Amino acid sequence: MQKTSHPVPPGTSRIRQAHQAAALERLQRDIPEHLVTSGSLQDPEEFASTRYLARAFELLGTECELDGGDLLFVVRPDEEHDLSYTIWQVIEEWAETQGAGAAPQSADAEEDEEGEEGEEEEEEEEEEEEEDDDEERYRLDGFTSRMERERVSEDELDALIQSEGTVDFRDSEGCTPLLRACESYRWALENLFYATQDDEEEDEDEDGDDQQSREEVKAEELAQAQEELAMHAFNLQAVLRRQPDMAARARDGSDALSFAAASGSAEFVDLLLSHGATVNADTFGAAVNSLAIDAVRKLAEQHAHLAGPNLLLFACNSTSDKPHKLEMVQYLVEHLHADVNARAARSLWSLQGRLRRQGTPLMAAALTDDFPVAQYLLSAGADVNAVDAYGNTALHYCSGQTWIAGDTDAMWFPGEMNAQVVALLRQHGADDGARNAAGRTPADLAAQEEVSGG
Repeated sequence: MQKTSHPVPPGTSRIRQAHQAAALERLQRDIPEHLVTSGSLQDPEEFASTRYLARAFELLGTECELDGGDLLFVVRPDEEHDLSYTIWQVIEEWAETQGAGAAPQSADAEEDEEGEEGEEEEEEEEEEEEEDDDEERYRLDGFTSRMERERVSEDELDALIQSEGTVDFRDSEGCTPLLRACESYRWALENLFYATQDDEEEDEDEDGDDQQSREEVKAEELAQAQEELAMHAFNLQAVLRRQPDMAARARDGSDALSFAAASGSAEFVDLLLSHGATVNADTFGAAVNSLAIDAVRKLAEQHAHLAGPNLLLFACNSTSDKPHKLEMVQYLVEHLHADVNARAARSLWSLQGRLRRQGTPLMAAALTDDFPVAQYLLSAGADVNAVDAYGNTALHYCSGQTWIAGDTDAMWFPGEMNAQVVALLRQHGADDGARNAAGRTPADLAAQEEVSGG
């Protein structure tokens, strides 16, 4: 296993390499008898025999990362079923906390002891404010909700603008009329695209009546999609004529132009630019995430300097059967000079799973079993034996699950081109014996998938 050092996130607890054997021995001694963690322990026999502290963490349903030979645990307070507090109590004498934030063993306690009273007071104040504003909020919500399914009344819009003092009033979800209109128009464009596509399951041998019926259904779907697009175009234009704030953002950080970029419509992008929208790095990210190659080309004409280092990772992490994926990857590398060995600053989720922090584009292509993209990246100089923050290589990513999945998270599964991707990586020197932080080789992951029926 390669030992690499990466930037360490704040709020991180470290167990030095020299202390890991002692910490593991303590876990193996105390955890099986612990009232809280014993019920969550997977495979007690392997837990008792493993020589890797990171593997012991895996069997307890929690994760860590590598920094050189040290193990890091990054505090993630949003994890609902996180047992790190209990686990860290057992081995706290070997855990060093660094950077901003609190160690796992103290984060919950501090919140319970110091924050409970303040939180109760804040909740009471918020409840009072909500009661006062309920009627107004429902009025705004009703309007933005109707924007999603019907043409808006411009008189009603003007009345709301007058009463609120701005066209940029927000509903209970934090969206302005512009953001609602752009989001709806973005999905209307996608619906129209799918309405124009042929049915992949169309039976060539069906009789004439069935064929006619199918064509009638497709015609109805197309007409409905066109009608919905016209409706949302009307709503968008109605809002734009009232000069909204083009830089307004939703709670998730999305702005109007990011919806346009994600739609893949260069015309939509042009429309918002003509009304004063400003291109930023998020705009590129939205377009690349949706593999909207035309929108990316349009944005790059004058704003290529805003293309961020993670764009290639976003593209490679997209589902392999999406159109334009290879074309997008090639464009980013050859025209925007994206680094084929770029590193993910944070974990990236996709339909097929999770790319860990410090993962590379090749690892993302391996995770999605995308043979053409993996082949292209290798030809462009991708490092076949690079490791992520857990010591996984690209071969690990296409051999089995490299992450701990929660109840609603994606589970690893082999794609149609999995065998070809595995063979390709081996042809380029992938190390079958490479061990990640848990001591697991690609073959170990593959064997586990076979046992579990994957």
